[in-house]
Amino acid sequence: MRRLVLALTLLATPALAADSGWHQLEVAETGQRVWQYVPYSVTEPAPAVVFLHGAGSTPEAWRFLLQPVAEAAGAVLLLPKSESDLGWGPGRDRETILGALELAAEAVALDPFRISVAGHSSGGAYAMVLTYASRSRFAGALALGAPYRTILEVADPVYTAPLRLVYGDQDPNYYGPTFAALAEMLERLGAPWTLEILPGSGHGDVSAEALASGFTFLLEQRYPGLCVANRQALCLQEGRFRVTGTWTTASGSGPARAVPGESRDAGLFWFFGPDNWEVQVKVLRGCMINQHYWVFLAASTDVEYTITVEDLEAGTSREYGNALGEAARAIRDVRAFPCGGG
Repeated sequence: MRRLVLALTLLATPALAADSGWHQLEVAETGQRVWQYVPYSVTEPAPAVVFLHGAGSTPEAWRFLLQPVAEAAGAVLLLPKSESDLGWGPGRDRETILGALELAAEAVALDPFRISVAGHSSGGAYAMVLTYASRSRFAGALALGAPYRTILEVADPVYTAPLRLVYGDQDPNYYGPTFAALAEMLERLGAPWTLEILPGSGHGDVSAEALASGFTFLLEQRYPGLCVANRQALCLQEGRFRVTGTWTTASGSGPARAVPGESRDAGLFWFFGPDNWEVQVKVLRGCMINQHYWVFLAASTDVEYTITVEDLEAGTSREYGNALGEAARAIRDVRAFPCGGG
């Protein structure tokens, strides 16, 4: 998820009471509203579920059905509004969903590896599109009464998220010909999926029990982290960027050593001793300004060094450095990495 994987160094502590309950938010980039529910039982870092309403419906139609389910699961719930009343996908729906997750992370620390997506009807179909056709890094997907939508391949080279399908036995999206096409497509994609059939239920009949079991399924899933912080690597910007380094003098060379910290944007390296920090690296998200991530470096050394910043989502990297014997200059690269990445 390029914007979904958040800093893992946050401690698991209870959410503030002021953050619990319902809050209506607005994604500035798209102007769409989002209902956010933070359970009173939540602990941080918290799992989260994005739930997408069906065509012609609204987030408000699902609030009170989903609230007890989210509360029981201890999961932060996000209900965004689609840009079109005809369904999800056209326009900037993906930006709305990713923006909603960013807003939620300002109120409560989210577990970057336990963020899932669910939806009903058109929303369920788009949940599958987000999960498989983009690199949004969702841990799992739940689709209720979803129609068929073509997905050509799994975009994420690392992980194919498990999917749970739920249909009423009287839902035309189940007993019609398109379900067979959907099942065939999922097999071709290699997606692990399970099916739950609700006897005597139609397209709009979604029980609290089916939702509860669906949320339980989602919270059992976990996205494998790509960036692993260690003594030689920093993980910045929700784990999207891995930063490593090397140093060289006239008498030797070695790896730069990372200084443990809790910043999602910045980190430090030392070369010769843990109390002698040499380089600070920042990766800032400038997507709303120029659609790029920015890389800033500041160093107090005349040692030769190379700092490598890797965009693990896009599979690209940039190197920044200093020549031996020269006083290091500050580096400001405001077009380092595009904000897309899949």
